[in-house]
Formats: sequence, structure tokens, C-alpha cells
Amino acid sequence: MRGEWQRLRPGLLVAIHAACFWPVWRWYFQRLNDGSDEPWAIAALFAAVLMSWPAQGFRLDARDPMWVLAAAFTLVYAVLAPFAPPLVRAIPAMAALACSWISVTGSRRRLPAIVCLLLLSIPVISSLQFYAGYPLRVITAASATEMLNLAGFEIARVATSMSVDGRTVLVDAPCSGVRMLWTGSVLCCVLLAMRDAGWRSTVFALLLVIPVVLFVNGVRAALLFLLEIRATPPSPALHSLVGVATFVLAAGLLLWSDALQRRAQPSRGPVVRLSASPRS
Repeated sequence: MRGEWQRLRPGLLVAIHAACFWPVWRWYFQRLNDGSDEPWAIAALFAAVLMSWPAQGFRLDARDPMWVLAAAFTLVYAVLAPFAPPLVRAIPAMAALACSWISVTGSRRRLPAIVCLLLLSIPVISSLQFYAGYPLRVITAASATEMLNLAGFEIARVATSMSVDGRTVLVDAPCSGVRMLWTGSVLCCVLLAMRDAGWRSTVFALLLVIPVVLFVNGVRAALLFLLEIRATPPSPALHSLVGVATFVLAAGLLLWSDALQRRAQPSRGPVVRLSASPRS
């Protein structure tokens, strides 16, 4: 019985730590179900747990510096709790949980990817759509216009509208690329966790997601524009098919990029711990 308790104690400690952030969890699940955000955010949370689940069981090391970081982020949360909005409070809460979870699971080598996955699990899509949606739509319309003009068309663009021969098509909010950017970032983090990437590789790979998604989203907008200016408008199924096909293209480019980075990444040999030889 005592051995079973010792095995479960680290996991219970993380559960108690998570319970300290109950206002964040209440907001989290309300946000997932109020229609403002897609419930897919929880997929990033499950991915973080699955990619770091301990094969050898949980462990507790009170001297692990990750607990110091967990305490520091928890303190930041406590300071922000009285006045900060829930979205801001969720950031240090998830960071604190990431530190304690990584400590008890022994997944220190996957720290960057797990932290990023937990941060991506915060329901932020509607907020990103509000703040970054319009600039992304302008960029999407501009890139689609340039692609089509290079292909021989004569497309005119004003802000998020594209026109040709008296027909005007607007790049609306669903075509901004926010969802594709979030999904591509989650996929990138899963790939990074699989190769135990460090912070430098993680930052580089996540930054690379942005131009890949912007390019692919421009391709999607260009294809949809060509479909929309036809005499008969495309069916919703065809519209969705274009979206799925371009997302597969984005995923393929990210997988190819990860393969190239994996080749360039120096292989990590087994960790050798040096201990001082006893004095004779």
C-alpha cells in the first residue's frame, strides 16, 4: 500500500497544483463551450499529456529546479489574479503546470515543446481572430493577388477585396488563416517533441510555421477566388475540399521542414554522468 502511495503521490501533487488555478479552468471550459472558440484547443492539452506521459511512472524530486520555476509562475499568477483578464492569467498558470508536470514525468528533454503545447491549449483563436484577423486577411488577399497576376490574370485588390471583370470577392474571417496557423503550430510542437528539440530549434521551427501558413493560405485564397468568379458559385463541399487540400499541403511542408531540421540536428548520445572518484 505504501509503495502504491509513493507511486501516485507525484501525480496527485500535480493535480493539487492544477486545482489551485480553478478560476482559470472554469473560464477555460466556459470558453470552449460558449461558441467563441472552437473546442479543438483541448486537443493541444491532450497532445502535451500524451507526448510527456511517463513510461516508467511518475517520480518526485524535490531538488528539481523545475519546481522553483513552477513556484515562480504560480506567484506571478497570484499577483495577476486580482486584476488581470482570464486570458492573461491563464498564461502563467499553464506555464506553472508545465513545469510541475515535466518534473514529475521526467520529460525534461521535451520541455520546450510541452510548454508550447500547453500554451497553445489556451483558447485564444477568437482573440487572435479579433486582433490579428484583419491584418492576416490583407496579407492573404495580397499574396493571392500576386500569385494570380503572376499566372497571367489581371486582379485588382483593395484591402481584403479582390476584383476582376467587375466581380469582387472578399477574403472573409474564416479565410484569415488563424485556425491554420494554430493547427500548424500544434503539429509543429508535436514533431518537435518527437525529436526532443531544444529551445533554439523550437523557436526556429515555430517561426517557420508563419511563412508556410501564409503561403499556403494565399494559395487557398487564390483557388477559392477562381472558383467564386465562375458563373456558378462553388458548392460548400468544394469550398471545404479546397480547405482540406491546402491544409494537407501545409502539413506536408511542415513535415518536410521537420525532416530537414532533424537531419541538421546533431544526434544526442546517451547522457553520461561523471562522479568524483573516491579518495584512496
